[in-house]
Parts: sequence; structure tokens; C-alpha cells
Amino acid sequence: MARIMVAEDERDIRELVVDTLFDRGYDVLETKNGQETYDLACKEIPDLILLDVMMPELNGFQVLETA
Repeated sequence: MARIMVAEDERDIRELVVDTLFDRGYDVLETKNGQETYDLACKEIPDLILLDVMMPELNGFQVLETA
């Protein structure tokens, strides 16, 4: 099954998305800020990243530019 990373700083939204994907059988990674997202994405190489734009440390656009 595909590995999906959920990058979202709002806990309630992140938990909803992660739980929904997990219940459908996906391998789910979750992060709370842009730097954590970049670091984990480089290490784990997910198939898909659901990336929030407004996050602390690095915003979603900065994560993309850094990659």
C-alpha cells in the first residue's frame, strides 16, 4: 500500500486525515511543521505528501523549494 505523509500543524485536522487514511489501509506518516516534514520526507521517501501551506518553521512552499 502507498505511504502517505500528512503535514499539518493543526492537531484536529491532522488527526482526522491520518485516521481516515489509516482506516483505508494506507501507511501514514505525520508531521507538525515544515522542518520536520522536510527531514522525514528525505528519510522516508513517501509516495504522496499532503502538505499544508501555513506551518511553523518552514511553510509548505519553502518545503517544496528546499526539496
